[in-house]
Amino acid sequence: MLITTLLHPYGLGDRPFLLFVPLLGSAQLTAIVVGVGVLSFVAIYGYFTREITRRRRAEQFLRQQTERERLVTQIAQQIRQSLNLDKVLATTVEEVQRLLHADRVLIYRLFDDGMGCAIHETVLHPYPTVLGQNFPAEVFPREYHQAYSLGKVRTIRDIEQTDVEDCLADFVKQFGVQAKLVVPIIQENRENGDSSPSHPYLWGLLIAHQCRHPRHWEEWEVELMQQLATQVAIAIQQSELYNQLQQLNAQLEQRVQQRTAELATANSFLRAEIVERKRTEIALRHTNDTLQALVTASPRAIFMLDPEGNVKIWNPAAERMFGWKEADVVDRPSPISLDEQLDDQTTLQTSVLQGKTHARVELRRCRKDGSEIDIIFSAAPLTDTTGQISGIVAVIADITEQKKRAEELRLLQSVVVHTNDAVIITEAEPVDAHGPRILYVNEAFTRITGYTPDEVLGKTPRILQGPKTNQAELQKVRAALSRWESVTVEVINYRKDGAEFWNEFNLVPVADAKGWYTHWVGVQRDTTARKRADEIRLALEREKELSALKTRFFSMASHEFRTPLSTALAAAQVLENSQNEWDNTEKRLRNLHRIQDAVKNMVHLLDDILTINRAEAGSLAFNPKPINLEEYCRYFIEEIQLSAGPKHALLFSCKGKPVVASLDQKLLHSILSNLLSNAIKYSPKGGDVSLALAFQPDTVMLTVCDQGIGMTPEDQKQLFEPFHRGKNAHAIPGTGLGLVVVKKCVDLHQGKIDIKTEVGVGTSCVVTLPLN
Repeated sequence: MLITTLLHPYGLGDRPFLLFVPLLGSAQLTAIVVGVGVLSFVAIYGYFTREITRRRRAEQFLRQQTERERLVTQIAQQIRQSLNLDKVLATTVEEVQRLLHADRVLIYRLFDDGMGCAIHETVLHPYPTVLGQNFPAEVFPREYHQAYSLGKVRTIRDIEQTDVEDCLADFVKQFGVQAKLVVPIIQENRENGDSSPSHPYLWGLLIAHQCRHPRHWEEWEVELMQQLATQVAIAIQQSELYNQLQQLNAQLEQRVQQRTAELATANSFLRAEIVERKRTEIALRHTNDTLQALVTASPRAIFMLDPEGNVKIWNPAAERMFGWKEADVVDRPSPISLDEQLDDQTTLQTSVLQGKTHARVELRRCRKDGSEIDIIFSAAPLTDTTGQISGIVAVIADITEQKKRAEELRLLQSVVVHTNDAVIITEAEPVDAHGPRILYVNEAFTRITGYTPDEVLGKTPRILQGPKTNQAELQKVRAALSRWESVTVEVINYRKDGAEFWNEFNLVPVADAKGWYTHWVGVQRDTTARKRADEIRLALEREKELSALKTRFFSMASHEFRTPLSTALAAAQVLENSQNEWDNTEKRLRNLHRIQDAVKNMVHLLDDILTINRAEAGSLAFNPKPINLEEYCRYFIEEIQLSAGPKHALLFSCKGKPVVASLDQKLLHSILSNLLSNAIKYSPKGGDVSLALAFQPDTVMLTVCDQGIGMTPEDQKQLFEPFHRGKNAHAIPGTGLGLVVVKKCVDLHQGKIDIKTEVGVGTSCVVTLPLN
């Protein structure tokens, strides 16, 4: 038994006394109190109770940590021992549900087209299951993929909390979800199938739902989910690699069988050739001239090589095909190389000289001018009267154009079959009210419209039209059809179930080899989700801009308000604490002026911020009234000159016949005060500042020029961004709001502003406003 000795502060008189307490379990705690009050004993008992509670919590935490490590180890061991991905995933969701006591745990698979599916799930009664349900791309937008692919984890304690998107909250409520924990399943080294570097690939999500009530997700729960997601990603990659290996083995087996069949065919051809050659050997000697004529007239290139590879026969077709004349190659090494490596590590030429015949071998070879052509190469050995191989005969066909057309056709078929756009092929006629009949639709057509090919073949595309289909757009289509011209329109069409969708389609006429138009090809695209996507994208961009604007505002405001407030505070403290400063009229006025100037600066800053805010919100008042602009500007210049000081000379000029203009005087005051104050402020060495007024038939131009520090080309790109200031203006006080206010006021007048500036030379601001 451990005895704890405590010095109690409340002894008899001023003397402390000892308290001996045996340290036992909370149920067996006993104490021998000598001269100790009840309150002291209660305090000590509470201390040991808390210590026991802390130890229990530590033990519980260790048990939980052990259980988590056991689960991760179990999953990792299953991955090492089994290639059964379904078993690993099923174990994962069951163990997570058991350990976290969640109402639902599922693994959500994301596909490359944006769709998703719950492929494994454990859910408690009575909550609905989502296993096997497919969800469209809108459920998990593309903009979330980037964040999750970088390892983002999302914890939602309460689906009603303010930072949860409304669309997400509405979606998960149908499954009874009140809190959720989402962890990405990321493959870090996924093969891309090309030489490009690999990037983190978002395979899916590991999700835990709490349906009975909101839930605070502990840090260890998040860490556990992340560890399991990592193990699941390893299992997935291991399974995929195993499946790829199986496919490669199957492909290899198929290639071996195919090559064996080809060799069997070649051997059969060779045996037949030998038999035929023996039977006709005598006849061939008498028909040499005939054979020479056939070789000469053959449309295919034919050449013969001796065992050393020198050309003995080179027919005219070979000259045309490869570009070398007969005199250039006869008795010389063949310009057409036969060094193609075969499976048995021998070259094509060596294989033929060994007695093998090769039929229809596809090769790519160079012509004399360096250009490449695709050929089908058939070669066989030549034997003399003794049966010895004396050379090689080769027959070659140029398949460059044929292969090009076949590849184009293959690509076209692939595009038509697999494209996400609907493809329709119709007859060329009639183009009247009944329209041409549909001959072909691809899979995307069925996916978009709901109609199967059997339901639309033989009918006209008008089955997609309905009450809201724009007849004017359809008339454009009919007009283009009658002129055999391609046309693109966008209208509302109707699916088989009657649902509306926006359909952008392009019609193109197709002609045969003689130039007669035989068909129409239409490519249709469902553009309904694209308005929606544009709106979401614009909203997100606007939200980012507002966030950046708020950050810059608070940074600026904390600085710009601090300076005048500090000045006013210092001046007020001087007046309060120094009677000498207060009694001295000059010093008193100087300090009072400092306070007034500081207040004016803050009021001006607040006015600028309010003006911008009202303009952004569309609530900035615009009340144009007739004004004598020349008289107004002259008076304004006189006022500014009083506060500008002796270093700056303000000049005013007026050109054209002055007329009364209809302008908002308050906004005009903001335009002129900001432009002129900027011109003075950013001309620290002084000089002339001019305001030129020029009347034109429908507009008036106000030009403010200075000889100040100017702006760099980089800063000119951000002239009208709030709080942006030039790199060469940091030593000069300012907020970066002046030109923004001017732009807002000019825009309300439906005018424009142009600024020309050069560092060290000065700045010219030209504001053009309509007179009415």
